Amino acid sequence: MYAVTLCGICRRARIIDRSSKQTTCPYCNGTEKTSQMTVYFESNDQSKARDALAQLEGFESPDEKAKKKKIEKADPYSTMVYKYEHASDLDEKMMILAKELTRIKGTFTIDDVREIVGDKHAEQYVSAMLDRCYISEIRIGQYKG
Repeated sequence: MYAVTLCGICRRARIIDRSSKQTTCPYCNGTEKTSQMTVYFESNDQSKARDALAQLEGFESPDEKAKKKKIEKADPYSTMVYKYEHASDLDEKMMILAKELTRIKGTFTIDDVREIVGDKHAEQYVSAMLDRCYISEIRIGQYKG
């Protein structure tokens, strides 16, 4: 049985194993008897105890599942553009374009790439994606990732 509790010395939230007779705080090294600790959440599943601790610490909001469902239902094209704009390097951007344009459209053209990267760099992107084998030209002017 796992439980979320506060250390009696430093007052930090943590998870304990209730089957142990005593526990040592990982933050302050204080030792306490598990039977004397106040329990705020208890479960047989350690992952549920970790989720409860994360929620208690503010790392995860209670409506996290609702947010995930909202993201899943988002427009795939705007999601692709968002991922592209927030990618850290050029290779990652090209992989996102190749994968997502193929997923959304099946096959795509240089005009589809141009809508996202602009007129100036579209041909360079397609050429670089072909060189790196992120895409292949299945028909003249038609590409697939």
